[in-house]
This record gives sequence, C-alpha cells and structure tokens, in this order.
Amino acid sequence: MGIREQKKAQARAAMAAAASELFGRNGYAAVSMSQIARAAGVSDQTLYNYFPTKESLVFDQAPVFEATLLGAVAERPPGRDPLDAFRGWFDDFVLGPAAERGIATPGGMIRLVAGSDTLHRALLALAHRVAGRLASELAAADPATGPRAAVLADALLAVVVRTIERLGAVTGPDELPDVAARAHAALDTLRPLSAVDTAAVAGDPA
Repeated sequence: MGIREQKKAQARAAMAAAASELFGRNGYAAVSMSQIARAAGVSDQTLYNYFPTKESLVFDQAPVFEATLLGAVAERPPGRDPLDAFRGWFDDFVLGPAAERGIATPGGMIRLVAGSDTLHRALLALAHRVAGRLASELAAADPATGPRAAVLADALLAVVVRTIERLGAVTGPDELPDVAARAHAALDTLRPLSAVDTAAVAGDPA
C-alpha cells in the first residue's frame, strides 16, 4: 500500500471510529451524517465520498468481510473441503477476538444490528450478495460441488447471520463459547453438501 492509500485508509478508519463512538453514545437513529463529519473533523462531502450512506459506516468492514471470505475459499489447496476453508475464515473473522471486540463495542456493527430493523435488513442484503459470489466461486473451483453450490453458499452465510444475531444478544464474554459451539454444530450439518469428490478434483474420468 502506497502513502496515498495509507492516508485514505487512515481517514476512512477515523471516520468509522467517530461514527461508532456517536452511535454507541446516542443510538444509531439519533445520529446524523453531519454530526459524524464534525466529530471526525471532515466536511460532509468528504464523509460522503468515503461513506455514501449512514448504513455503510456501520458496515465499514464489509469489503474486508467479502474479500477475505471469498479468498479463503478460492485459495484453498486442491482437494480441501470448502467447508474447512470457510470454517477457518469464520473462526478468525466472526468468532474469537473479533466476537469479543464486537460485543464490547456498543457502537459497532454487532450491537447496532441487534437493535435496528434497518441495519438487520442491511446485514441480510450483504449476506445475500456475498452468498451469490461465493456460490459462483464454489461452482467454478470445484466441479463436484457445482450442482449444490448455491445451496451451500446460502447455508454458510445463514450461519454467519445467525451467529451475528446471537452475538448481538449476549450479555457478556462468558456466553461466547456457547455461540461458537452452536455455530460449529450448524456448520457440521453442512458437511454432506461440501464434501469434495477427490477423483473429480484430480480429473479421474471414472
């Protein structure tokens, strides 16, 4: 990343942090874009250049969410079950320290989605879009998974959404192991959909 890109990333992060602080203090609905711009020390237009809507400030990590998920599946070693690749990403990006930070941040996405129908719908829309791209990736990368790729992708993103919903409802970190256990159990039920046909991957005509 060059110096210009670093500065843009820092500016973006500063605006998102200012928004999170205001959301946590005053509630999502009560905060305006102008208030966020002032708190971040930028003009309204600058804020809109980075974040076209207030929702996009809540989902500021959406591009990273999508890129890392698709990358984890696309770049998995030949023959590796896509479910295993997804679970590795899921444990890093959704559970673990990420979950601890999320439930400890009142103005962060996890807590805000739990209290806003508008943001919950935005989460569902994000999951639907990412599921479509994931299905295409699965079908292209693994011929054996292709016929059921859409079903698998939809189910995987449903686990993500349900886990975020549960995280938003917990009262403390002592409840996180149960959230993780339930998510892992849900992923285990998807094993038949994701099993890799090693012969097909190897190009065995039989």
